[in-house]
Amino acid sequence: MTEYAFSPNSLSAPAGKVVFFLVNDGKSQSHDMIIRDSSGKRVAGSDLISVGDSVVFTVNNIAAGVYTVYCDQPGHEGSGMKGTLTIT
Repeated sequence: MTEYAFSPNSLSAPAGKVVFFLVNDGKSQSHDMIIRDSSGKRVAGSDLISVGDSVVFTVNNIAAGVYTVYCDQPGHEGSGMKGTLTIT
């Protein structure tokens, strides 16, 4: 995660338990990763990650589908900090 992007911004994983290793490589902003489904419902979200920190973010049971991942800090999603998560 950086200002204002996820790299990679397209992810895929099998349904069930998914583990993400999140690293904030940004220079000035804290970030998080929120997962929402196609109806706009928030499915899961990481803790806020400070500059230079990293966390393991686990989603224990995610169903097959296409999700949006984004940072919900003010203005971040609108600045392009979003991507796609495909669960098969």
